[in-house]
Amino acid sequence: MIEDPISNEFIKQHYTGLYTLLQRRIRDPNIAQEMLNEAIATAIAHWRAGRVADQTRMAGYVFRVALNLYRNHRREYANRPGTHSTDAAVDQLPAQRATEEAAIDSSIVRQIAAIVELLPTARDREIIKRFYLDEEDKAEICHSLGLSALHFDRVVFRARQRLRSLLETKGFDKSDFLIALLSSCT
Repeated sequence: MIEDPISNEFIKQHYTGLYTLLQRRIRDPNIAQEMLNEAIATAIAHWRAGRVADQTRMAGYVFRVALNLYRNHRREYANRPGTHSTDAAVDQLPAQRATEEAAIDSSIVRQIAAIVELLPTARDREIIKRFYLDEEDKAEICHSLGLSALHFDRVVFRARQRLRSLLETKGFDKSDFLIALLSSCT
């Protein structure tokens, strides 16, 4: 009788690599291990039945069998009763997600407002708050601070640069500042 191509030596050489590949693809270590073990048993049965032509490609064969088993596993799971949601539960999801996003956004707004307070000059803090957060008109700010429109543009540009530096040192990026601006506008 011809020895099975999947021997202890095969398992020592290929099991860890196959498991790693499957785990990356499946993203669940338990299911990946289950699929690999079942694929090895299936490959042995196919070899004994004469359905595997090339023993040198057995590792690839086992991998393909495992992926097919996983696809079947997912199909079976999707068709199980009780795994599908009701219309009412689905209708609540966007509202729940929007609430979670609003909480995150308001947290970012609070953190950015605290960082605005760290700006080195009172004029920078005032201009950022009034122009971006309170959405005051540029002309009103220029009049109250005694700035020309051109001078205002330079001052607000420098204030934004200093704010960006502070945000970056605190771990924020440009999108967080935009979130704060958009959240404050609504």
